[in-house]
Amino acid sequence: MNEKIYQRYLETSIYTYVGMYKEFILSLPDDIPSIGMLVCDQITHPTMYFTDPSPYLEDTYLGKFASYPKYRFKNEDELYITAVSMIAGILRLDETGFTKNRDVTKRITVSCRQASVLFSAILKAKGIPCRSRAGFMDFGNQGDSYTEHWVNEYWDFHNNRWVLADVDGYYEYEQRFGYSQFDLPRRKFVTASEAWLGLRNNTLNKKLDLFSPPLLDGVCEYLFMDFHSLLNNEIFYSYQPLYLRGGLQTLSESELCELDYLAELLKEPDKNIEQLEHMLATHEKLAVLTNNSQNIYHDTFRQAASPL
Repeated sequence: MNEKIYQRYLETSIYTYVGMYKEFILSLPDDIPSIGMLVCDQITHPTMYFTDPSPYLEDTYLGKFASYPKYRFKNEDELYITAVSMIAGILRLDETGFTKNRDVTKRITVSCRQASVLFSAILKAKGIPCRSRAGFMDFGNQGDSYTEHWVNEYWDFHNNRWVLADVDGYYEYEQRFGYSQFDLPRRKFVTASEAWLGLRNNTLNKKLDLFSPPLLDGVCEYLFMDFHSLLNNEIFYSYQPLYLRGGLQTLSESELCELDYLAELLKEPDKNIEQLEHMLATHEKLAVLTNNSQNIYHDTFRQAASPL
């Protein structure tokens, strides 16, 4: 691959810049699994554990959720949008550093987008090209259902390839499927572009599990998150184009076809990166974002974001 392709993913955004924490980040382990496990060990997911706590996870990794301070939010995503804020939050809770098997009371409670951003930030700081991706993950191993999720791709210089990794949680921490969550088979992840085009063309043969309907609108949100993320702008869940605030039902067929074209380009981002950059530069409506309080994410997690 052209070196320019992966070199661009050493660049940082407002979200992946580590600033004054660069020296601390460089003190962390250099191998991918160790970094990935450390990220897992600093984070608790807002819904997976609090809505249905697993006794196994509590006993093995996290400690009892009943000990989680009542004054803290169950969902701290909006407190920790950037890598700098996440690192600061983690160190505030335990100044000894990124520690293994942190108790739940010492973890920040954030979801997959935040975990992905933190992992990207660490790898970039260490000179490893990395990018965050928004799409849909098979959390089982049979391909029965794909849930909305953020993952990472990091560049493997030895094998000259992008490697798929997921640092959000323990579902494959112990390689129970025969592979590591830090080198996942491609079949595990459906990209937002694949999902969009599959739904638009009625060719998608995978079940998507989104938090809230309508399905195509939800996939569209992930299409834009993946689009911006591939251009080193890992936007938050509720940051969506202003012109889409009214939903897809307000768009003309030509505007829907424009999104089809965007999805086609996103199928091969490395090949089409210059065209993607050109689209963002010349189509203002793709670049002007709004924090939409009616976003699906916010509707679904409003209860989870309230204090215990």
